[in-house]
Amino acid sequence: MKESRASLYSLMTGAAGGALAWCGVEMILLGAGGFPDVRIFTLVLGAAAGLLLGAVVPLAEGLRQLHKEKIRGALMVGSVFGALAGAAGMAAGQLILSSLADSRMFVSFGEGSRGASLARIPGWTILGGAVGAASGIRSRSGRRIAAGLLGGLLGGLLGGAAAEFLGSSLPRFYGRAAGMMLWGISVAFLADRFEARRSRGRLTVLAGPLKGRSFPVNQKVMRIGHSVRSDLTIPGDSTVAAQSDAKAGAQSGTQFAAQSGAKAGMKSAAQSGTKAGGPSESARLLLRGGTVLLEPAGGSEVQINGKKNVTEKTELRYDDVVKVDGVTMIYEARR
Repeated sequence: MKESRASLYSLMTGAAGGALAWCGVEMILLGAGGFPDVRIFTLVLGAAAGLLLGAVVPLAEGLRQLHKEKIRGALMVGSVFGALAGAAGMAAGQLILSSLADSRMFVSFGEGSRGASLARIPGWTILGGAVGAASGIRSRSGRRIAAGLLGGLLGGLLGGAAAEFLGSSLPRFYGRAAGMMLWGISVAFLADRFEARRSRGRLTVLAGPLKGRSFPVNQKVMRIGHSVRSDLTIPGDSTVAAQSDAKAGAQSGTQFAAQSGAKAGMKSAAQSGTKAGGPSESARLLLRGGTVLLEPAGGSEVQINGKKNVTEKTELRYDDVVKVDGVTMIYEARR
């Protein structure tokens, strides 16, 4: 899956997230009269927009890997951070609006005034940054957080400005719809592009359920394995992860597998490895400056260009063919 095709997932989730955020905003606007204070109304409006956009945009990673657990995890993390950032962003917009009004920098500060539109743009920017960083936060990668944050901030700024322009240029109902969708697309697409540009290359799966799908190597430690917590979750028999977990448990003094028998131990290890992300790690990609190293882990079978039983850290070069637990991938370094 080339980068252009990979970006399609970001465009789709951005458009879907923007559309959902628009629906949420319209529903809240219908009940605007029931809010006791404009500040509470603004916070609720921002939180709703952030929750809906944040819940959908980070799903792109789970969709690329066809993994339900990753999709659920991305939804939870993205919605929480999106809601918090949406409320914070709208609060910042209100603070800016109040400051501008006090300083009389603009003549009009009504709901549809130019001053109000300009004051809301920082809110869209803050929210975009939080949504863009959500995937990096979930993977606990500072490199991805920084790239997603920068892309999301830029997308939120540009998309927010476009949304405010469309909202004031077109009939409000249609203007808000077009503006929110454009805003969502801008945030998702630019966050994805910034992450891709920060990568040292990508792994493309050559066979199996993930055939043709590419995954950027854009964090210092990229975990490959059967666990849901792996950065690249590869398909395969769950007993592969189970064997790795059972071995690690025995080495650390765990007696459960031995006492309960191989079958029970394998079942427990499979549940631990695939759900909790335990020791069922098969390999790691390590970024060391401009070099990408492949390190086997957990006693799994790792091959590079047909060389079996790779046991040490090995530098990957352009077009190296990597096989991890039976899953074949090709590494394409960024030139």
